Amino acid sequence: MVSQEKTRMNVYSQLRRIIEKHTHIDEQPFTLNESIALSPREVRTIEFLGQSGNVNVTNVATHFNFTKSAASQLVNRLVKRGFISKNISKHSDKEFQLSLSPEGEKASQLIKSMTKQRLEMFLKMTERFSAQQIATTSEVLEQVESMVDERLKRFK
Repeated sequence: MVSQEKTRMNVYSQLRRIIEKHTHIDEQPFTLNESIALSPREVRTIEFLGQSGNVNVTNVATHFNFTKSAASQLVNRLVKRGFISKNISKHSDKEFQLSLSPEGEKASQLIKSMTKQRLEMFLKMTERFSAQQIATTSEVLEQVESMVDERLKRFK
């Protein structure tokens, strides 16, 4: 019989491997179609703008835990590529409101479709688990997320 401590260590190792694999995926370009390749940050930014209204660079920085400078560079890159429109805010001539351009809307729809496919794969994969197993997993992941949030605070 495997000890509880050894099982917890195995779970920790599995989480580390998953994180490392996800980090590798996050470094890969995201091909929406034969002519559109985006970085994962660009994809998430387009996705965020597609779900949100009245967004500015500060909102992007806050949402993704980026510096304002990094968010501004990312937004400007997406503006140059034609995915985002940047207009002077109605509230302040020092602030820009961001929205998806028609090309950005197309990309957003493709991203939504791909996200839906991933969700469907996840839901199908988890059908075999009991409600209790899912609930326990959710509790564990909540605690892991809290731990990661605490670690993130050190970098602010």
